[in-house]
Amino acid sequence: MTALLVIHDAGDPKGGSRWTALTDAWPGRALAPDLPGHGETPPPTGGHYKAGDAAIAAWRVAEQSGITNEDVVVLGHGWGGFAAEVLASAGRASRLVLVDGLGPPWQTVDDLVADRHRWLREVFADAASVAPPATAPDPRLAHTFPSIWDRTFIGNLRRTISVPVLAIETPASRTPDPAERLADYGGPTALLEADSLEAIRLQA
Repeated sequence: MTALLVIHDAGDPKGGSRWTALTDAWPGRALAPDLPGHGETPPPTGGHYKAGDAAIAAWRVAEQSGITNEDVVVLGHGWGGFAAEVLASAGRASRLVLVDGLGPPWQTVDDLVADRHRWLREVFADAASVAPPATAPDPRLAHTFPSIWDRTFIGNLRRTISVPVLAIETPASRTPDPAERLADYGGPTALLEADSLEAIRLQA
């Protein structure tokens, strides 16, 4: 039997519960855990977040549940897509599903530096983001993460992924060239469109 692990988007106020219909419909075991700072999961020690940390957090829950003894389809939504790619690159996924997860327009080095400065300004200007978190999701997560979308870095990561990749694009996607980006992966790929997250259906 094949299991399903869903990694939700950063800052999603619904956390893993957004994917309840999908996990309930999956014929095997399925998990959509709340990532640190979301839902029932407290923020990490020190309240520090990195985009790739969601991979570790989600896989830890998967191991605790016992689904890692099976093949695992890993689905990542938005920023969760990057975490899902990290798991696939590390050989933890039998298939990879990216929902609006191929990334926004590519950034130059200057763009990446400017975006980190932008992120810092926004966080420090938001009193709730620098205060000890008292609500879920942690208010800091509303600012997501500084951009990582360097063409060479992401391309090199994707070339290490040889399992099948399914990209599902909704109208909310920020990716300007999904078909072109799929060419970076080392294995077979497919591209689908969906009207909304709620319209997404998967087969084991």
